[in-house]
Amino acid sequence: MYGNQARGVGTLQTLTDPEANHWGGGKNPECEVWAGALNHADLDALLTQIRAVPWRYPQRVQVFLMDQEESYFRLYMFRDGTWNQYAPPPPPDADDQHAW
Repeated sequence: MYGNQARGVGTLQTLTDPEANHWGGGKNPECEVWAGALNHADLDALLTQIRAVPWRYPQRVQVFLMDQEESYFRLYMFRDGTWNQYAPPPPPDADDQHAW
């Protein structure tokens, strides 16, 4: 992100560029959305790097992470000086974690 790229894990790209409507229909989100597939990333280091960005409103930043072999995203938000995780409970049947 922002020219300070970690090596070997991938990059984040914007999904809300008005010139490249990825959302279908005639509207785009009224927010910035970035996404990436970061193979073998150190998720704690990623959260540290995202926190270091000089956000205008850091309390509005939301990070969705899905680790390897997981079937759902975990939501992180910066509150009270630290990242807080807001996660769903694990799926009831660990053998059937794919929705498709």
